[in-house]
Amino acid sequence: MEQSSGKKERLILAAGVLLALAASAAQYFFPASRAVMEGRDVRIALLSDASSALLVYHPFSGTVSAFSSPRRPPRGAGPERRAAELAAAVAGEGAAAFYVVLPSSPSLEALWGVLDGWRGDPRLLPAAAVWLGGRVSSGGTDLSWFDAFRLFAELSGLGASDFVLSDVPRGPAAEEEREARKAPLVEVFNASGRDGLADATARRLRAAGFDVITVGNKPAERETRIVSYSPEVAPALALREALGLGGLEIRVEPARGSVADAAVVLGEDSEGGRTENKGK
Repeated sequence: MEQSSGKKERLILAAGVLLALAASAAQYFFPASRAVMEGRDVRIALLSDASSALLVYHPFSGTVSAFSSPRRPPRGAGPERRAAELAAAVAGEGAAAFYVVLPSSPSLEALWGVLDGWRGDPRLLPAAAVWLGGRVSSGGTDLSWFDAFRLFAELSGLGASDFVLSDVPRGPAAEEEREARKAPLVEVFNASGRDGLADATARRLRAAGFDVITVGNKPAERETRIVSYSPEVAPALALREALGLGGLEIRVEPARGSVADAAVVLGEDSEGGRTENKGK
């Protein structure tokens, strides 16, 4: 009897391991899930008959840039075309986006409320999952079941502070705004030993127009330093200026796998989310 029970447990364990391996391998065959695994942005267009919005999920930083567009879509335009035009307006020609068709105009504030509020009211999360499943079943999205729930799991772990709201750029300045968003991809690391410093600095940089893709900690360092991951140091110079570190030397180092342009390592000389302006 004991041998039979042990054999059954081993079979269950083996089945669980195989299922986990299969789920992991499956992510390579679904475009949104693969983008998340590789740390690439995932764009999702929320479309209604009256307006639309674009969510850009940044896996590296665990944040979402949300762009609202109150303009009515062209008559007869399908969801694929609308999603592509919305992605191009935000990220430039050639950018692609998945779409989710909504029965009413997308309310980004309501979406944040669900994503950030389910901890206080767990009933919100299953209801949102059921709704998303209905969109997939009815053809209201081009996301696969696997991709839809992978993204749902990613977004449900975020809070309201992880979302940055903007309007879709339009008019002659749109291209300049896109270029400004593309340029400063930065990382922020806390080596000061004080909790919350990297998060506070990241919020400050995002408000200044930087795309902060990584926020983390490093072993303690005495002095703050700025690193350029490329010989082209313009993003590092902009980062230095935004932090008020005009006298700080910029070091050029290999990126070591990061897609960022530059990084700031906040040392023990950083105070209150700001860094002392010391030359090197």
